[in-house]
Amino acid sequence: MNRIRSVMAIILSLLVTAFWGSVGVLISLFVVRHLMRYCVRPWGKAVLWACGVRLDVKGSENFPDAPCIVMLNHQSSLDIPIFSALLPFEWRAVMKNEIASIPFIGWVCVLSGQYFVARDGSMEDMKRVREIVRKMRKGPSVIIAPEGTRSDDGELLPFKQGGFLMASLSKVPVVPVVIWGSKDVRKKGCYELNINRDVIVSVLPSIDTSSFPSGKQGGEKLKGIVREEMLREIEKIRSSR
Repeated sequence: MNRIRSVMAIILSLLVTAFWGSVGVLISLFVVRHLMRYCVRPWGKAVLWACGVRLDVKGSENFPDAPCIVMLNHQSSLDIPIFSALLPFEWRAVMKNEIASIPFIGWVCVLSGQYFVARDGSMEDMKRVREIVRKMRKGPSVIIAPEGTRSDDGELLPFKQGGFLMASLSKVPVVPVVIWGSKDVRKKGCYELNINRDVIVSVLPSIDTSSFPSGKQGGEKLKGIVREEMLREIEKIRSSR
């Protein structure tokens, strides 16, 4: 029975992705700035509905009014519709270049001005990073998954340095966000879904980076603080379940 429901959920998710992707392409021809509100956010909510995912959001008041960098852990492919449905403000995500070629999702990402990086340490990539940093200071807010990829078991993977370097250079606040339970809906490498699950999203207090050293030193310090805060929240969630 679960396999049938899983197949139906996947089909529905693909259909709503194709629909909202097409809507997004049309909207972008006229007003790109409305893509998040009228396309990306409804898409995220529709995918979660199709998969029977219920969000239990804690600490949403911790999002600052000014531009910020949201650092979140990455448990599942469902994390993308989760933060798409959740975030109440305009945002851009830092993504690897390969995502731009994905039908519908990638097209809308390109049209909505998401930030793409190669993550290969090349001069061109560093130039792109500096350009993103300049944009961060004025907004909109930026989403970064510092693990760089999904975790097999839901545990935190080692953090990559790039996002923290951007934060130390831009001096904008960093908001750690823990997503817990999305791995139980869809595990990495598994196409079958576990329908009707609760996913906890915990928004932690923002971290003021204005006094951090710029560059690698500040990035390393920030990485340690964010990781410690996330691990503490994960243990807190575990002990409460």
